[in-house]
Amino acid sequence: MFSKDEVPYFPFKFISVDDDNERWLIHNPRNDNEHEVNQTAYQLLWRCDGYRIWGEIVNELAQAYQTSEQQIEEGSIPILNTLTDEGILWWRRDRMQWWRLPPPTFVLWDLTNRCNLRCRHCVVSAGECHEAELSTDKCFDLIDQLKAFGVQMLLLSGGEPLIRRDFFEIAEYAVQQGMELQVATNATLVTEEVARRLASIHANAQVSLDGATAEVHDDFRQVPGTWERTLQGIGYLVKADVPVMVAATVTKANIDQIPALYDLAADLGAHTFRILPFVPCGRGSTAWELEVSPSQMQEVTSYLHQRRDSGNLPIAPMEFECTFAPPYLDRPDIGTHIGCDGAITYCTINFRGEVLPCNFFSGVETENIKEHTFAWIWEHSRFLNYFRSLTVSDVHGHCQNCAWLSACRGSCLAANFVHGDIFQSNCHCWLVNSSQEKDNSMPKYKYCLKSQLV
Repeated sequence: MFSKDEVPYFPFKFISVDDDNERWLIHNPRNDNEHEVNQTAYQLLWRCDGYRIWGEIVNELAQAYQTSEQQIEEGSIPILNTLTDEGILWWRRDRMQWWRLPPPTFVLWDLTNRCNLRCRHCVVSAGECHEAELSTDKCFDLIDQLKAFGVQMLLLSGGEPLIRRDFFEIAEYAVQQGMELQVATNATLVTEEVARRLASIHANAQVSLDGATAEVHDDFRQVPGTWERTLQGIGYLVKADVPVMVAATVTKANIDQIPALYDLAADLGAHTFRILPFVPCGRGSTAWELEVSPSQMQEVTSYLHQRRDSGNLPIAPMEFECTFAPPYLDRPDIGTHIGCDGAITYCTINFRGEVLPCNFFSGVETENIKEHTFAWIWEHSRFLNYFRSLTVSDVHGHCQNCAWLSACRGSCLAANFVHGDIFQSNCHCWLVNSSQEKDNSMPKYKYCLKSQLV
């Protein structure tokens, strides 16, 4: 039985499957499982809003259906257990709060779902054009809203943002409104002219490069010739004085090449080097075998941590590198926020117009800038406010007693979510996993499931 003082939250979408709204479909974005629920189960999950405690939900349903609280509890256990085990029903001890925060410093905006590559790790499964993409005029309107609200910088991403014919109309309009600009690109579409235009609006570029050789990079990006075109694009950007951050997603396919990739980025004239952990989400959900173990990530992070002092190319902050320094003496207050600063100092707007802490949470019920202003969403979004409410008291296991918790704050909650428990001690951390490496194979419930929960 679930404690009546606990607070459940089911943040995902309901899709009506009949005209009478008597049956609903819920989709687990982690593993593509689908569950059909009836009106009673819908009423149960709708009340799991992150604010009501379980006892209040039971009481409301007992009154609504004129039955006993015991019957409500017993009838609810199967669906609650199933969705909790799948990691899409979350339980906390505290109610979520509603926050009034300053505007985000920057917004990552996916201009398009279109892409000329089919990268194995792509969290948004980018590829073809989607009718939900914002029109040029709607993009201009959003820029006006962001500027008026106080957002200082845009990171334009995709898909591949340069594939939009109106990319420079949008980018130049943002700069005219006084916003700083960074472009996340695979650089295969960067020509001398594109590089000059990016330089003229003082844009920075983040370029994905995942191999020191064409064999590794092209296999990961699934398009032959990509490596050579990406290197050529970086060359054009550097020649035009566009600052370039080279970003590599670390997988089992390229982890042995990271030292050479760092040297290659330096030789190309990059401004900064960055590594990112592979999180098997989106298209990456079919490639769990690419995820590296925590000990492997510790080794490559330690190498780059040392190169930072001796190398000639700056390295962006890396996950868990705080553990290479002495821990803080003070334990964090139980009210200290966990996770990254998504929904606090930055957020993502996906190509559909949905506002999220980051793209790894695509599929949750959230607000769309087609229906509300960005300022309204920033203050009133239930999911953003829930994300802001998470604290160190929500973390389970090893992290509760870790001396570095003040520094890392549990790190990436999205990685935990993808691995089945958003509140577990971080699945990527080598301290958590030092005694026993986690099995990085596909979870047993990864296969598609369609069931009926009533």
